[in-house]
Amino acid sequence: MKKSAKKTVIAVMLIVAGVGFLIYKGVSETGVYYLTVGEVIAADPGSFNDRGIRVSGKVVEGSTNYNQRDLLLTFTVRDLDDDTKTMKVMYTGVVPDAFKPDVEVILEGSYDRARNTFSATTLLAKCPSKYKIEETGEKE
Repeated sequence: MKKSAKKTVIAVMLIVAGVGFLIYKGVSETGVYYLTVGEVIAADPGSFNDRGIRVSGKVVEGSTNYNQRDLLLTFTVRDLDDDTKTMKVMYTGVVPDAFKPDVEVILEGSYDRARNTFSATTLLAKCPSKYKIEETGEKE
């Protein structure tokens, strides 16, 4: 193999290794854990100190309080499988149209174990996967 061909192969290998390293670092630093309410509550203290978490749960009926002046929404979310596992949520921002009691939500942010409160930076409300036709009593 010629000397210039060896240099080209080495240069390509270094570039590929560099790009691979950058992709790895980017994904590992911005990665977010995806957990249920029960898993967050049961986790070791400090498990998520250095990175954000994503939590899935259902909004507890009657727990919603929205301050329109400050855009502060507080509510309680429960585990999808165990209604006894709940945590308070604080979110500042515009509330999604699909947000309502008993709807499944996905939250991103940080958890304060001492107050059992999740400070959400992102709030997503899941839309129903199946739409039900409302019965009106009229026949066609």
